[in-house]
Amino acid sequence: MNRTKYISIIITSLILLVMGSCKLSKGFEALDAYNYFEAKKYLEKSLKKQESPASYGLSKIYFRNDNPFHNLDSAYHYSLLSVESFKESKEKKQKKWRKKYDYTLEKAKSQRKEISDLGFQNATIDNSVVSYQFFIAKHPWSHFKEVAEKRRDSLAFLEAQSVKTSAAYEEYLKKYENSAWRHKTRSLLYLAQYDESVREGDTKSFLYFINEYPENPLVRDAHYQVYSIETKNGAIPDFRSFIRRFPDNPFLDDAWTSLYRLSIADYRKETIQKFASDYPDFPFQYLITQDLKLVGKQLFHFSENGKYGFMDENGALVINPIYEYAGQFNNGLAVVIKDGVYGYINKDGNQLIDSKYEEAMDFDQGRAIIVEKDMYGLIDVSGAYIFQPEYLDIGEFSEGIAYVQNEIGYQYYTLDGSLAFSTIFDEAFTFQNGIAKVRKGEEKGYIGLDGAFVVSVTEGSLSHFKDSIFVHELRDSMNLMFANGAYLFQTGFDQIGTLVSNRAIIEKDDLFGFIDGKGKIVIPMEHNPYPNYMQFSQFKNDHVILQRLNKYAMIDSLGKSVLPAIFNGIGTYGELIPVTKGQGWGYSSKDVRLKIEYQYDYAFGFENGTAIVEKNNMVGLISLKNEVIIPIQYESIKRLSNTVLLVKIENLYGLISITNDTLIAPEYDRILEISPNFYQLIKDQKITYYDTAKVRLISLKE
Repeated sequence: MNRTKYISIIITSLILLVMGSCKLSKGFEALDAYNYFEAKKYLEKSLKKQESPASYGLSKIYFRNDNPFHNLDSAYHYSLLSVESFKESKEKKQKKWRKKYDYTLEKAKSQRKEISDLGFQNATIDNSVVSYQFFIAKHPWSHFKEVAEKRRDSLAFLEAQSVKTSAAYEEYLKKYENSAWRHKTRSLLYLAQYDESVREGDTKSFLYFINEYPENPLVRDAHYQVYSIETKNGAIPDFRSFIRRFPDNPFLDDAWTSLYRLSIADYRKETIQKFASDYPDFPFQYLITQDLKLVGKQLFHFSENGKYGFMDENGALVINPIYEYAGQFNNGLAVVIKDGVYGYINKDGNQLIDSKYEEAMDFDQGRAIIVEKDMYGLIDVSGAYIFQPEYLDIGEFSEGIAYVQNEIGYQYYTLDGSLAFSTIFDEAFTFQNGIAKVRKGEEKGYIGLDGAFVVSVTEGSLSHFKDSIFVHELRDSMNLMFANGAYLFQTGFDQIGTLVSNRAIIEKDDLFGFIDGKGKIVIPMEHNPYPNYMQFSQFKNDHVILQRLNKYAMIDSLGKSVLPAIFNGIGTYGELIPVTKGQGWGYSSKDVRLKIEYQYDYAFGFENGTAIVEKNNMVGLISLKNEVIIPIQYESIKRLSNTVLLVKIENLYGLISITNDTLIAPEYDRILEISPNFYQLIKDQKITYYDTAKVRLISLKE
């Protein structure tokens, strides 16, 4: 009896299996014939015994949009079920499915991929953090997962950036640990924490920030603000008080140094000794020793056998010529190159800052720009980094501020390496007269020393005209604009030139005139443009040259005629005016009388009673009476001052006085003006100096 019952059970199971297989076969046949009602009925009945292929078929039905059962959620559910149940099924079953229905795991995964691809497409259409996050969560196997994560992270970053609070940035960093925008978000978080904590001019707020966010890289800036606020008057008592009250401030050394430099402002030996007596705890005793030794010492670099060294004002050797290059001393230090790298020495020749830089600039205001591994940094006179060499560019300090560029953009910093203000710009330039040209996104214009836009536009371009007036160029029109955005003229011009001698060209409808620095039209637009008129019709000595009917005329700053349009060329206005009618140059008086006949190949303007003239490709100097002061025998003559001229003959340079006295014979390869009345002379790579004030030649004694 038991045996009979066992056989019955086996037969029943075989019948059910065959029936299940038949249902699955009928389901797939109906699916192939697009008979979705029959297919769905048979496939649902097959789920219990043939879960994976039946789920695959149902996923197909729900995924297709040509039947009433179309439902992406159901398609997604059955696609997952088909893959997972296939993996859990026995190998014997898997082989049967492959043989009988051509059904494999790859087909199940392919169906799942189609659904995932459509899910990504839908997420892209919605293009939101939520839609991408939903897709990532539901389709972790998708090859679009990484793309979705990047787009989600990017959109979430933009959302956090629009809120601009430290809480928003912290939340972003918490949620998106692997974001490509994590570094930038952290930088913005630091700025937000700083901006939310501090109040301008309030020491307590900066101290709060320092204590609350000790890991924030702007803590150094906060310390500097404390230093800056407490010593804003720049007086000796302020620095003394700061040293006493803030002994842990990282700018304590700066305070000591400033106290020292202020206390010895006259740089006299007695003053330095008094400071040493008054401040025995001064941490930089070596500065006192050094300054006492070097005070008043003047050194000049020279070159010998391709190497640079230094001599004193008497030509005595002070520092041996061992350097591949040496600059002049600034702030007590000179940049030198040795073995191809840059460093700094003092006037004793001691290497105060190691030669380790790829490039180094001269010190200015106690700071020098250096380059390491193609990145810019900033150091002080001790060699300490104000900025580590990790910046793309550092501008020159002007008005105590310089721009610094990194991968985020441009920011402005003070001499002490602290943020002048927190704004980040996409483009930035050096401050001039209290303003700097910048661009931030679509907004471009000029900012003040507080970092706020003084004037800005989002279309066209801006350039500075004068004071609080700017030139706004928009498409083919230019107009003068005040800082408040109001235009000075109701309609624009085709051209507005640069202001020179309080006059600028304005041009419209092929006529030009001139305005002054306040935008007032002082010479009406009644003159016709000619080739290069924007260059040649610039005021000089309060006069300008115009062209009329291919002839040249001259008018004064109010438009009054000085010379009529009868000349082929006119030079610079002066005591006499250079003119030509085509056959040589001469000089006319202001009442249009020819004072010096047409006889020169070219004539320059008179200055202090003398003028440079050219004849037969040689130049000389004449007086108002056409007397030759300096023979016309030089290849070139250049005025260096009212009394000194640089001359060139046979490709060699010399110096002569305005009265033709030879100061330096023309035998040098180059002559450079180092400072007023002081010149550097270079011959065969050897360097000497000439002081016209003291009438002395400084050269290395043999």
